[in-house]
Amino acid sequence: MRWPNVAVAVWLEGELLVSGPPGFAEAVVWKTPWPVQDPEGAGARGAVLVVPSIQVPIVEGVAPSGSPPYVALITGAAPLSWRGTELIGPVLQFDADLFRTGDHVRVEGITSRIELPNLEEVPVVTSFLENRYGEILLLRRSNQVGTFRGYWAGVSGFFEAETAEAQAYQEILEETGVTSKDLHLERAGPTVHARDGRRIFSVHPFRFRTETRQIRLDWEHTEAEWVDPLELGRREIVPKLDRVWAAVRPEGNA
Repeated sequence: MRWPNVAVAVWLEGELLVSGPPGFAEAVVWKTPWPVQDPEGAGARGAVLVVPSIQVPIVEGVAPSGSPPYVALITGAAPLSWRGTELIGPVLQFDADLFRTGDHVRVEGITSRIELPNLEEVPVVTSFLENRYGEILLLRRSNQVGTFRGYWAGVSGFFEAETAEAQAYQEILEETGVTSKDLHLERAGPTVHARDGRRIFSVHPFRFRTETRQIRLDWEHTEAEWVDPLELGRREIVPKLDRVWAAVRPEGNA
């Protein structure tokens, strides 16, 4: 099926079709395969396909044989020939495991921004305290919290302050007893998204250096341990905690 050069929709909208296992993906957005008549630019509707990779070569905007008229394709290993004149906007990177079959999705046809309008976005902060030996503090969530009971996490909380950094300092004080005078902000990282049912947590990551090892836990946690960051791969951690650490870890530290 050929994707002709027609008017570009402001929004490409449809129900999500997911194929294959979750994985890190790229958003590849195509021009809508039919003219858009709506003068208000409401956009075109159709299916949005998410796949980890497509092995069939695509040349000059020709989709694989038998493909329906998707308004957007989201994939992890797109052939280089996809990145030609038939694409709308830049190629974006995001986690394919944020999507579920049947989700309603909107793709902005100029900037390629992706929205899942029927999901609730919950902004949170997560901070890692790091000591002079390169160990980070992990906290085990208690049975009194609302989510991920018994899982290991950083110092986390809902983003309610004026800035994410201010919220990070507040959560550290409340959950560990460590004051701002004992902290040095080493790095703030890009937002990491993690899905839990009908919610997507937008996690703002931070890494602080501290010289204190004395931790005073509140009701939200039952245990605290200073561990090598490699422990993140060995423990039952809250979703994407390893990705959050990767966003703020020291340069050259795997």
